[in-house]
Amino acid sequence: MTAVGVPEHELERLRPRDVAHYLRSRGWKQGSRIRYSRRWELEWGGQHHRVLLPLDSELADYADRMADLIGALSVTEGRPASVVHQDLTMTGLDVQYIRTMPRTPSGTIPVQDGVLAVTSARDLLMAAACDTVAEEHRLVQPRRKPQRAKDFVESARFGPSAPGSYIFTVQVPLPEATSEGSLFEDVPELDVAPEPFARQVSRRMYEAVTAARTAAEQAALADDSAPFSEGVEQGISADLCEALAGIGGQDSRNSQQGNGNRPTGHGFSLDFAWSPRWPVPYEKSVAEFPQRLVPVLREGAQDLRRQEPDRGVTIVGRPTKLKRVADFGPGEVTVEGRLMQENGDLVGQQRQIHLHLTEENYDRATDAHRARRDLKIEGDLTRRGNFHELINLTGFDVL
Repeated sequence: MTAVGVPEHELERLRPRDVAHYLRSRGWKQGSRIRYSRRWELEWGGQHHRVLLPLDSELADYADRMADLIGALSVTEGRPASVVHQDLTMTGLDVQYIRTMPRTPSGTIPVQDGVLAVTSARDLLMAAACDTVAEEHRLVQPRRKPQRAKDFVESARFGPSAPGSYIFTVQVPLPEATSEGSLFEDVPELDVAPEPFARQVSRRMYEAVTAARTAAEQAALADDSAPFSEGVEQGISADLCEALAGIGGQDSRNSQQGNGNRPTGHGFSLDFAWSPRWPVPYEKSVAEFPQRLVPVLREGAQDLRRQEPDRGVTIVGRPTKLKRVADFGPGEVTVEGRLMQENGDLVGQQRQIHLHLTEENYDRATDAHRARRDLKIEGDLTRRGNFHELINLTGFDVL
């Protein structure tokens, strides 16, 4: 055990490049080289601080030099050396700290809530990864997940729990920006390189979680779930909202803890810590969700699922209403139709379905209406309030 209380073998694992990233992220400035070390300097609290970073991990006294550096950082930052060391080991990770606040003694969580929180944290990663991969933002993520999203989730890992109510840590490994370089090269400044996919997902998750927090607050005030659908461009989806609600515990409408009707959900927060290997995208890092917003998230997810289109459907029916603002141009048409299956059978009850057509197709629909002929239209069927609409049309024929 070294003077700072960190085992020697743990100090030997620290990489000079990662420690340099850490120092730079904390405001330290690179100074001159002193043989096999690099001086780093910081003005803090009216004082001038200096530390030496060993550049060669093969040095015989490398662990001792790292211990001296960690001891100096501990004094400067006013934090235990063990905590400083832990941060140094995580410089290649984006870390999400999920702090749950269940109604149990600090440091504990009900087993069912704990299981749900772990699976929901995984689902949160998957929702952000799917949205990052997708060419378009979706209300509901596809059941068949993209392989790149699945590979990303498999690469992430849970870290040790942190002190607090009950905190899960999710670690997302990031690649190196460049190679380590030789012993006699200066430690380079932060490289400007394409943002790695793992950081893109971490950033997207932060944006989506922040947007979901705002949408939940607005939805609670207005008693309307519209803010969730308005935030889809920021990464909100039914999957993401369900994952966040799951972190908030069991649904109090469907479960009890043997204590009457007391809600079983709880508040929680997400804190994002960014790897210094790449530019930190946001200064604000914490999104807090009080317990009252957990059911709002669930309701928002349900509403988004109701709005999700049935993709690639075929509707057959007769136009009943036609409307456009002029004698020419695009227009709106209402069709009373049914769903056609792949074998040609018409199923389900007749529904009034709204279409927005180009000028050419509107004229064809007008002719079909006069001749009392059916239309066959292909597209995505969605629900808008009290009516259905066929969007993203891929086929239009007069039968």
